[in-house]
Amino acid sequence: MIARLGTFREQVVGELENSQSDPESRLAWWTLQSMTADSFNAAYAENLIGVGEEQRQYQRQRRQLASLPLSQKQTEFLLKLEGVISGETGIFELRRQELAVNLEAQNALFRIRRDANLVNELAIGYASRAEAFLAKERSSSSSTIQFIKLTLAVVSLVSFALALSAALFVSRYVAYNIGRVADAMVRLANGDRASALPRKTGNDDEIGDLNRSFRSFRANALRLDRSHKQLNQRNALFEKVFANIAYGIAITDASGKVTASNPAFADILEIDPAKPFREPLAKWFHEGKFAKSAAEANVKSNLRGQLELVAEDGQILELRASQLPDDGRVWLVADVTESHTLSARLAQIDRIEALGKVAGDTAHDFANILSTIRTHAHLLTSGATCLQKNNISAIENAVEFGSSLTERLLAFAKKQNLAPEVVELNSLLEGMIELAEIGLKESVVLNAVYAQEPLHVIADPGQMESTLLNLILNANNAIENKGEIQMQLLSHDGEATIIIKDNGIGMPANVRTKAIEPFFSTRAAEGGSGLGLSIVYGFVKQSGGNLTIESEEGKGTAISISMPLAKLGELETENLPTKTALVIDDDQQMRQIVETILCGMNYKSTLCSNANDALKHLETGKFHLVVSDFDLGSEITGRDILETSAKKLPYAMRILISGKSSLSDDYDGPNTMVQKPVTAKKLKLILQQNDAFSSPNSQAGVNKKTLRQAPI
Repeated sequence: MIARLGTFREQVVGELENSQSDPESRLAWWTLQSMTADSFNAAYAENLIGVGEEQRQYQRQRRQLASLPLSQKQTEFLLKLEGVISGETGIFELRRQELAVNLEAQNALFRIRRDANLVNELAIGYASRAEAFLAKERSSSSSTIQFIKLTLAVVSLVSFALALSAALFVSRYVAYNIGRVADAMVRLANGDRASALPRKTGNDDEIGDLNRSFRSFRANALRLDRSHKQLNQRNALFEKVFANIAYGIAITDASGKVTASNPAFADILEIDPAKPFREPLAKWFHEGKFAKSAAEANVKSNLRGQLELVAEDGQILELRASQLPDDGRVWLVADVTESHTLSARLAQIDRIEALGKVAGDTAHDFANILSTIRTHAHLLTSGATCLQKNNISAIENAVEFGSSLTERLLAFAKKQNLAPEVVELNSLLEGMIELAEIGLKESVVLNAVYAQEPLHVIADPGQMESTLLNLILNANNAIENKGEIQMQLLSHDGEATIIIKDNGIGMPANVRTKAIEPFFSTRAAEGGSGLGLSIVYGFVKQSGGNLTIESEEGKGTAISISMPLAKLGELETENLPTKTALVIDDDQQMRQIVETILCGMNYKSTLCSNANDALKHLETGKFHLVVSDFDLGSEITGRDILETSAKKLPYAMRILISGKSSLSDDYDGPNTMVQKPVTAKKLKLILQQNDAFSSPNSQAGVNKKTLRQAPI
């Protein structure tokens, strides 16, 4: 370090010799030379006062230099000089420490000399008293006097050696080891788990026991840290599932009182989550709108199993209770009103279809009878008397009334209650494909080919899914051994086309011509009703589409459903964004890609290019979804953003995007990981799985129930 100061001094002297024109620059170099000289003087100062004086001179020169304009070279020189002089490793601090160490060494040497003098004085005193005693006893025994002298000399030397050894032992062994253990304990208490002591203690004494005790304490601290980390992870996972699951969950004690519940529990039962639930849960059911149904089902606090409760306003709850080891209960509450309504609606549609067929056939036959009556009444008009004409007129009036009834019956035969809305066929098919595969044979493979662009049509989504599932199951039944079913989406001339093709047994011509006729079935012995294709045909026709069948015996079947594409105005009014998303990525192109994908799934996105903007939006905004790239080009990563959003928005879904395969392979965090490149298929699958998991009334429930229907 002193050598570097010498180099600095030579450099500044050279600069002074070369600098001739600018007075301020020469003054700055003179000041830097003075500061360097003060540093040299401090390095060779003989006492702390001298070091302090040189440092004050240096600081005074530093303040004077701060008022002068410095060139870049002078600034760089000053930074290097400051790096050598300032801080804990600077020349002033090191010189102070050196002088302090020397002073402590001198003090220790002084104490050792003082103790040695005391020992010598003690020995001299003993020797003087011994000589006096020997003088008195010299006459009696000279040999005894010599022995006493020798003994005193040995005792003196041994005492001195013991005193010196004890001092060295205490200073070097005991104090050193105790200080080292104390320092390690302090760092461990402050959270530094890297603090450690050597494993070989060397002695089986108190110091060794102290070292071993510290290692045991450190090992216990590390085990506790790992246990706390694992417990925190499990608690976070449990709290996430408990808070975000769409089913209502409540935990009751042995008396039936609610001790814990999730937000969905209060939402489903329509109670205020801010007010404590003080009464037993079974009593609440008996006193509220479920009182009648709870009384009939005999709901008690010790309930085990499953039952359904119907409220006065028509709400239907599915109630499940499981026993805990302490005789408490875990209650699972699900609102199945919509599911029951949908089942009843599907059953009603089936009944209406059957009744429509009967009504249509009856109306057709009745129309023939009325036509015959009308013809013969018209023939009787010629040559009839006045009275007869009145009778014939009454008959014709009755025929007209019967015709009106016939027309009503025919209109009823075509009637079907639908709830049409704008549906994106790619998303609908992608959402039901996994459920459709459940109902297939193990030897049958289902492949889906999606359209390149969104295909929006106006149709009832539930009926559309039921239609596609019926066609898939029909194709599955047509395949005897191994086979393949292919679903393809196309767009042509303003129409969306769905093609379901199989390589099954196919249909002969006489069967193909009757395939869509009601009650016609080739599997009547297996329970087929013959209404499947008829209902599909009626739904497609009523939705403004068309259905065609191409089949040949032994070569499979292809069924095409064509429906008009929805117009842009209809999309704008029907598919307004209903959810909000926060997208964070430092790549503008990636932000736009994610925004476009989420827009197709009814998300309105807020875009951020850096972590600071994202944190500001999390403080003030409410979002259903937070999507962030892992690497944001700053110290704050995407994982940090998602952890912050978990605290600010505990009910929002979180997706982490990364292009690093190693991070994706090793990642086990609480957020969903998406590997780049990001595609619409990846995001849609994640969001649909989240919706199906979090909503008891989601479309996934409808799909499963539809799939459980018997094949046509």
